[in-house]
Amino acid sequence: MSPSPHWLFVTDPWPTLDHPRDTTLRLVAEAHLLGVTCAWADVRSIGWRHGAGLVDAFEVRAVGPDRAAASFELAPLGPRRPSDFDQVHYRTDPPVDLAYLQPLQLLDLDLELAATSGRRSELVNPAAVLTTRCEKLLACNPTLAPPTVAAGSWDVLAAFGAAEGKVVAKPLHQCQSKDVALLDFSSATGHDRARAVLGRLTDGFTRPALLQRYLPGVLAGETRLWLADGRLIACVRKRAADGTYKIDMDKGGTLAPHELTPAEERQVPVITRVLARHGVRLAAVDLIDGLVTDCNFTSPGLLPLMEDVLGENLARPVVETLLRSSPLAGLSVVHGATSPRAVRGA
Repeated sequence: MSPSPHWLFVTDPWPTLDHPRDTTLRLVAEAHLLGVTCAWADVRSIGWRHGAGLVDAFEVRAVGPDRAAASFELAPLGPRRPSDFDQVHYRTDPPVDLAYLQPLQLLDLDLELAATSGRRSELVNPAAVLTTRCEKLLACNPTLAPPTVAAGSWDVLAAFGAAEGKVVAKPLHQCQSKDVALLDFSSATGHDRARAVLGRLTDGFTRPALLQRYLPGVLAGETRLWLADGRLIACVRKRAADGTYKIDMDKGGTLAPHELTPAEERQVPVITRVLARHGVRLAAVDLIDGLVTDCNFTSPGLLPLMEDVLGENLARPVVETLLRSSPLAGLSVVHGATSPRAVRGA
């Protein structure tokens, strides 16, 4: 009998996690149930010693049904190389800053060195996309996304804002609607406010921020797609607590079951091809009015909340997909289901 797969999950520090609602820990629980040997590590423990990457890992020996912090039985494994594991899931949350990037660089270097001696481990999602691609811009083309500009120049940003009138400003490195602002360039007061907001987002116009056409459909909510290897695992509707443009699930946002609109259905295979081209295995994509406004691939979330709303085990098809031997990298097209029903019935 072949040994069970051995996966390492790297997250933010244990006390900071919302354990029952955390997507990573939900995947850990399901993988453990399916016979995967799972380990967990704090991102802060990743280092480099004696010519190799090392991480202080803990074996996951048991997970309680409520996934509360105390229900996880973790046993210290001591320092281990990331390449000791078959898959490494780097799932720390943005901001994508040096605290995010530097541990990832050490981890990926160890995997690369091990590969030269024949030991191949898979990083999910791949370092190439985690280090060089922006979630706000991965799927930002005229077919998929609303008109968008990213720049550190006030003149460029102001010209776009003046042409559009209402725009949404976003930092390129954040998540969960942090520092997102609705700007209106149609009045002198709005113009002055926009300059002040964008000055902060660009650190005094020294680095890029994003402006995107305001889509009024956001008031009715946005659609969250959860995809694994191009398969649509499930979709839900996200709504803001106060019915405005800014949807934050940590500040009263809600989820509801959702059937894809024809426009959204048409976007799924296009999104799939974009993800495949970059080797993205797991992603949570947000759409407003059928247009992509965010492509979450650093640490795609909301899976436990989606399970609660839909009454289905969504972690299982995700883990089963990850257990397949062929990752997306190198494929130009993924032939998978384009509806949740098709996937769940597979």
